[in-house]
Amino acid sequence: MPQKKRGQTPVEEAVARILNALDVPEKTEEIPLLQALGRVAAGDVCARVAQPPFDRSALDGYALRAADIAAAGPETPVTLPVSWYLCAAAGPETPVTLPVSRYLCAGSDPGGPLAPGTAARIMTGAPVPAGADCVLRQEDTESDGQTVTFHAPVEARANVCFAGEDIAPGKCLVPAGTRLDEVYLGLLAGQGVQTVTVYAKPRAALMPTGDELCSPEIPLRPGKIYDSNGPMLAARMLRLGAEPTLLAAGPDDPAALAGKLARLLAEYPLVITTGGVSVGDRDYLPQAAEEAGAKLLFYGIDAKPGTPALAAGKDGHVLLCLSGNPFASFATFELLARPALAKLQGADPAPVRVRAALANGFGKPSPLRRFVRATLMGGVVTLPKGGHFSGGIGALAGCNCLVDVPAGSRALNAGDEVEVILL
Repeated sequence: MPQKKRGQTPVEEAVARILNALDVPEKTEEIPLLQALGRVAAGDVCARVAQPPFDRSALDGYALRAADIAAAGPETPVTLPVSWYLCAAAGPETPVTLPVSRYLCAGSDPGGPLAPGTAARIMTGAPVPAGADCVLRQEDTESDGQTVTFHAPVEARANVCFAGEDIAPGKCLVPAGTRLDEVYLGLLAGQGVQTVTVYAKPRAALMPTGDELCSPEIPLRPGKIYDSNGPMLAARMLRLGAEPTLLAAGPDDPAALAGKLARLLAEYPLVITTGGVSVGDRDYLPQAAEEAGAKLLFYGIDAKPGTPALAAGKDGHVLLCLSGNPFASFATFELLARPALAKLQGADPAPVRVRAALANGFGKPSPLRRFVRATLMGGVVTLPKGGHFSGGIGALAGCNCLVDVPAGSRALNAGDEVEVILL
């Protein structure tokens, strides 16, 4: 493996090589529905029942046959007797003191068919009785409790949510590979689903490297820094549904690093390091990866920050070595590691990209493709003021996207349309 020579592999090609080197996930588990938030469905989940399960009223009013009041008008009102009172609150056997003959609620049998020439008082969500083909809102009627008067006709099917209108039985609600969010959980809960089969969380090892790194319980000495990359990227893995193992900092020693990497690659499908990957005299990761028996996938990407990123594969597992500069490590993690974690979960590895206008400019031209931290809100992208160097982390706080600036771009101005990758 070349130790001090690196190329400029396009980012998309680098991602493709990483994904091709990773084994497809096989382990699944069945977990309670409320524990499945953020997890990835391991198989299609289809509707068991129709939604709604019966014809239901969309509002408070009167269920009737549209034909019975077809002649209604301001000068020719039509009056019908109120036969039933249907609501969405009480039980089917709960009587109430009302000037009506019957009280039925949602979920109960609404009784026999609605007799022609009659109307049923009905509440939102209540079942529409057989024979009725529409509901007229109560605000458009007059009633004394026994009869109801209509001053205008109504179309058939008006204000009725028909059985299966939203979801038909057998419809695929959750395709395999879907990351489950709150809405999907609601869909499944509405089907009576209590458990769901998901891919097991991918395990990944994260090892910062560098003799300059200091544990937080030790006071800083001259030349030392606290490690921010490890906790930051480990937390990011957790948010992305992985199980990270954050290791102590690896030393600037090629033999020790090689032995450590070999052991980690035997245990973890994805191993990520930060630092020691450039072309300096003490950047030992390229050499250590080779000595660990990993096959080079690429060394160097055509983008800033994080140009020296390296990936190597061994037996279906992948080693990904990122820059030690905090923003560079974060950006290249999003570009390279996040798709790998998605594949290991059975999810779509492609990032979500949108186009938006810049609220403020970026004064640097970009001879090389560049990824710039930013915040997207209301279709407008705001770049943080200052702090755009790869070693900075302060300006990253609060950012929710990366602006993808093509190679050869001029300085960007407010109002320019750009493409962003959502974080």
